[in-house]
Amino acid sequence: MVVKDASVVETAMMIQFWQRGYYQTTVDDLLTVSQLSRTQFYRQYHSKRVALRRSLERYQITLDEQLDQLIQRERARQTPLPALIAACLRLPFQSERWPAGCLMVNLMAEIGSQDASLMAQLQTIYADLQTRLVGLLSPQAKTLPTTVAEAAASLMQVRSGIQLLAKPDPSGAQLKQQAQTSVNLIMGAV
Repeated sequence: MVVKDASVVETAMMIQFWQRGYYQTTVDDLLTVSQLSRTQFYRQYHSKRVALRRSLERYQITLDEQLDQLIQRERARQTPLPALIAACLRLPFQSERWPAGCLMVNLMAEIGSQDASLMAQLQTIYADLQTRLVGLLSPQAKTLPTTVAEAAASLMQVRSGIQLLAKPDPSGAQLKQQAQTSVNLIMGAV
């Protein structure tokens, strides 16, 4: 029996859920993308719900890695803070490797409050991302037209809207402009 790398398997399942949604994804779809046998799948994940939870854990790890890389790269370039934050809002991942939109936002819209433990996991990812924004905004607290917490919460709302717009039409230039304009308004950088 071939043992598959869990990160590779969970990334493949994450992309499947991201592209098709939770309810439209079947266990057979997960078997296909993960290249696991049915026995291996049930031994490792027990159910589609557990596979989704593990995929979300992989999503959070990947999002954190992508944010770290983005922040490090943009700081090295001395990118102005509003442009850096706008780039953060456009994540996830901004490449052809990843589906359009945001798995977290998609699942919040699809599943809503139907699954309390899944919602808690999604809220944790959301809160972690908002905390990252607070960290970026804190050095600029005195220049913001509002509190850091309010600015970060507003930016997260902008991010959710941008990700919902990206799902059907991921036109990069338009989303970039919308993100930058919103960030400038929230940060008073206009």
